[in-house]
Amino acid sequence: MKKFLSVLILGLLVVSSSSASALTQVKVTPQFKINKKNPIVTIKVAGLPLDHGIYISQCMAPKKAGDLPTACNPSTASKLWISSVAADQKMGAKSGTSKLTMKLDKYFDKGDCIHTTCVLFVTSDHNASDDRSEDQALKIKFDGLLPF
Repeated sequence: MKKFLSVLILGLLVVSSSSASALTQVKVTPQFKINKKNPIVTIKVAGLPLDHGIYISQCMAPKKAGDLPTACNPSTASKLWISSVAADQKMGAKSGTSKLTMKLDKYFDKGDCIHTTCVLFVTSDHNASDDRSEDQALKIKFDGLLPF
């Protein structure tokens, strides 16, 4: 019985550690001093899921941690689809190893990233739409005090 429990606990530790590391690492440069006149950010990703991709969108920050954003930038320039799945790349997804950039907007429909908090919201793509394990809200901020 003790041997069985030891194997069970070890198995649970392996499963829990592998699911905890499933989160894709996303790095945004610059993250807190985005140029207002040329608001381009570079994105680097590591640890993409093997069976689906991720979406990254510019959004208003959720009201509380864990909630989904209620307003996101409708511009296609402020969205990315990144996947290591070959079929996704044939349909337009960017490879995680390619140069990834996004053009952000200071203001968008129902969004104000100068006077309020905005995020780059990461979520699983349509191939795993029920999977919330990739959800991340990375705060972003435009440079300077003036709103232009």
